[in-house]
Amino acid sequence: MMAFAVERIGAQGSLHELPVPRISADDVLVQVAAAGVNPIDWMIRDGLVPTDRRLPFVLGQDFAGKVVAVGSDVRRYAVGDRIFGIARSYGSYAQYTLVPEMSAAEPTSKIPGDVDDADAASLPTAGLTALASLDLLGVSRGTLLLIAGAAGGVGSFASQIAHARGATVVGTAHSSNLDFVRDRGVDEPIAYDSENELGAIRALHPTGVDALLDLVHDATGMKYFGELVRRGGKAASTIGSADVAWFKSRGIDAYNIVLNQTPQSSDASLRALATMADDGKLDATITAEEELSHADRALALSKSGRAKGKIVLTIG
Repeated sequence: MMAFAVERIGAQGSLHELPVPRISADDVLVQVAAAGVNPIDWMIRDGLVPTDRRLPFVLGQDFAGKVVAVGSDVRRYAVGDRIFGIARSYGSYAQYTLVPEMSAAEPTSKIPGDVDDADAASLPTAGLTALASLDLLGVSRGTLLLIAGAAGGVGSFASQIAHARGATVVGTAHSSNLDFVRDRGVDEPIAYDSENELGAIRALHPTGVDALLDLVHDATGMKYFGELVRRGGKAASTIGSADVAWFKSRGIDAYNIVLNQTPQSSDASLRALATMADDGKLDATITAEEELSHADRALALSKSGRAKGKIVLTIG
């Protein structure tokens, strides 16, 4: 099979001819139709996030495709089922991937109704991270939520879900993306490149926001935005930037979210995302598609920080 893999940490990665993975009793072998691209993919490739996988290894984790073989103990899936999820152990930038039938670290679910493969592949990591973030922050009807980085994959899902829950969403984005985030549930877009963000948000909400979801800033930048959170509020980072002690000293509960350590990393949460997409309540917001042979181009776009919404690889 063809796969996009890295032979050493720090290398760009390239197409390789690799064996189709062998299944064991509780495994499911999937012919991949589409793979979602996430920042964690190039971070692992570049050595910014450690991995214990043996080189060479296939990049990626989000996938959608069709079951082509199941282990002897598998009961949830049958050959021919369309499924999607996270192939954290094997990787997804390949014609085939391998996932366990049940795993909190590698949740999977059937693809419902009219959800196509590309949309399904865009959902797992970003969608589950958005769900985990909003649940931890207690976002519900009446919550005033600030999202720093609303145009990206997690941000675009989080803004839609929060808006659907009845929250008021303030979101920062590049000025060229204001209409994009507005269409995805941001009630009050703030252009970080042409406005004084803090001044603009304080003018709108002088008593502060209830919750901050920071998807882009380092610890210093998150503290800067943390000044906008009212005492008794909550803040969360998906990239490890929350200084929990600093926020606590200001009466704010803060969290660093690691998806596979949350209850939202589950088959049930995947089904909930897919149902929302099938019902037209969640737009997958795919703004770039590349073929597997151009995975390096997709990764470069993700790494640039200029991508809005989701990037997906189509696997021929």
